[in-house]
Amino acid sequence: MPQFDPASFVSQLFWFGVFFALLYFAVVRPTLPKVGKVIDARETQVSGDLDRAEAAKGQADAIRTAYDDGMRQARDAAQAAVAAARDAAATAADARLKQLAIRLDADADAAAASLELARASARAGLEDIVTELTTQAVAKLAGIEVSAADVSAALAQR
Repeated sequence: MPQFDPASFVSQLFWFGVFFALLYFAVVRPTLPKVGKVIDARETQVSGDLDRAEAAKGQADAIRTAYDDGMRQARDAAQAAVAAARDAAATAADARLKQLAIRLDADADAAAASLELARASARAGLEDIVTELTTQAVAKLAGIEVSAADVSAALAQR
């Protein structure tokens, strides 16, 4: 293999240096600044994107906090409204029960008065019937005519 022949090392090194210099000055030197600019632009874009993402995350966190606060306030307001409605319903039910109790008491008093009136009427009617029957019975059994006033006086003494 001629590459490993020590006699040709010097010429090989010379041509290696020539081609390296040519490639370096023809390819690397013109493209290295462009690559550097692209890398810098990309780094700037990435850092800008990261900054915008951080700002968006901050806004999202603020929106989430506001949303949570709004939901908590709405939940508290709803619970207060439910409690107020429950209290109002209980108060209305108590008032209605009191009105119903008053009406039932009035109906019971009216029924008791009506019953007492019916009893008094029945007693009066019964007293008239007893007086008449007693008068007739005494007349038939004893043959004595007794007046209704005498029978009523006798019943009143009892």
